[in-house]
Amino acid sequence: MNARAEAPPLHRQLMQYDEMLGYRFVPGLKLRIPHEGGGYLVKTNGAGFRCNHEATPQKNRARRVLVFGDSFTAGDGVSNGKRYSDVLEDNLPDTEVLNFGLSGSGTDQQYLVYREFAKKIDFDAVVISVLVENIQRNVMKHREWSDREGAPLYVPKPWFELSECGAIDLQGVPVPQPFHCEADQSPAPGGGLFSKARQMVNGMGPEFKDKVQKLTRFQPLPEYDSPDSHAWKLLRAILLHWSAEVKVPVLIAVLPVYQYVEKTASYAGVRKRFDELAAECGVPVHHVVDDLWKFDDETRRGFRFRGDVHMTPLAHRAVGEALANQLRNIIG
Repeated sequence: MNARAEAPPLHRQLMQYDEMLGYRFVPGLKLRIPHEGGGYLVKTNGAGFRCNHEATPQKNRARRVLVFGDSFTAGDGVSNGKRYSDVLEDNLPDTEVLNFGLSGSGTDQQYLVYREFAKKIDFDAVVISVLVENIQRNVMKHREWSDREGAPLYVPKPWFELSECGAIDLQGVPVPQPFHCEADQSPAPGGGLFSKARQMVNGMGPEFKDKVQKLTRFQPLPEYDSPDSHAWKLLRAILLHWSAEVKVPVLIAVLPVYQYVEKTASYAGVRKRFDELAAECGVPVHHVVDDLWKFDDETRRGFRFRGDVHMTPLAHRAVGEALANQLRNIIG
């Protein structure tokens, strides 16, 4: 996956430094972001999240649901009011949904968001939305984004080290400030020839990239192929610790990347790992891809933008309605 291309395009305008999380949205924002979809409105609350509600200690409706995730949850490319968390709220009567999505984050940072903010407020259920790509972000110590001039900007993040007994130990806190590097000092992206080939394919445009991936049956996330991969064991440990801490109903929603939605790559490994996790911890896991597969090929291609891999409003609606059905079974 191309971390730099998928990160928010205006990091310094949208985000502020946070010594625990690495960064979060600037509180009190209201601005329109240019985008291929025609631009989208970003509004943030006082806590620094793209949420239409303030994270008040007491809930303002009969029930309150907290949703955690990355840019697919925060809603990159989509205005406040059109994201799946907004659709979820519209479909659950007398329910307030607080969106704690943090663009570009890993599940490790999302867990820290929960620990930092949830303990201060009342809530009745938690949705942990795991974009399957997060398995790669959790092992990173920084993300490469772009500054306002387009130069590489390295944004450090906290991370967890995994012990042999399954314990996780937080590292990298307080998180260093974002930094620039000279060309000969830039952290190595890794990947060797494969990474260079992928960059070349990406540069040929979205249509060419789609054709190559379909022909080669490109597997974007081989980390799920084995239960013994370090990246999976780390993600599994984070989710086990997180779900064990929550004292109200929890739903783990597995959000697919577009290769799985459009069936150009096999989802089998992802499904197997998360089903094993569900059996181990007793927390319901919902594979959102099953809901998206109910639509025809043309509609599923419309679930992402032409050049941006993020979900369109159409996809957000489908995901929000699906998760509302799941939550009704959990919280009534």
